[in-house]
Amino acid sequence: MIKKDDKGKLDVSLLEIQRPLPVKIIEEYNHKDAIKEIHNIFDQLTDNYFYQVAYQEYLKYTINEDLEFIILEDPSLHIKTVNVNNVILKDDISFKRFNKHDYRKSIDLCEALLKRVKEAFDNLDEFERFIIKNFEYDNPREYVDESLYYEMHIHKDKYYVSKKSAYIKMAIQLGLIVDTQIDSLIINELKRQIEKNIVTIGK
Repeated sequence: MIKKDDKGKLDVSLLEIQRPLPVKIIEEYNHKDAIKEIHNIFDQLTDNYFYQVAYQEYLKYTINEDLEFIILEDPSLHIKTVNVNNVILKDDISFKRFNKHDYRKSIDLCEALLKRVKEAFDNLDEFERFIIKNFEYDNPREYVDESLYYEMHIHKDKYYVSKKSAYIKMAIQLGLIVDTQIDSLIINELKRQIEKNIVTIGK
């Protein structure tokens, strides 16, 4: 439960751990990849903000002490969702990640990414949102892992389940883990086919 001290600072010890992903689901994913991908996404948000100097107003975001992800909504923005084949979808049901050069050429893509990240963040549990805020937004970080589970008065195993859950939930919502897994499957299948068709010529 989000409560604050006399100085208006969030009291970490009262944050609720509500619905982290079950351990069985967490084990299906590589949480280190999820952490790396989410970190890259927040780096991209920063790059977008500083590169698009004339349009920074709509690319600025804040995560406040109430764990709210606040952005300035652009009423002219209508997200056109595309699939892996660059076909525009009627419903906003998927997400495609673009490269840095694509974001630098398009304000719409920058705004769409920011909105997607906000939606993914808002779908996290209370403590999961704090974890993302602390490790990806706060600079400098207020906590490291050890000090955070100490302040929360929870066992480190329970803490790490919540941390992994936070990153994996965000990565799944942003399509980051799925894309990586699919790419890996395709690469492995191609390697298998190549090895199968190699002809060894004897001397």
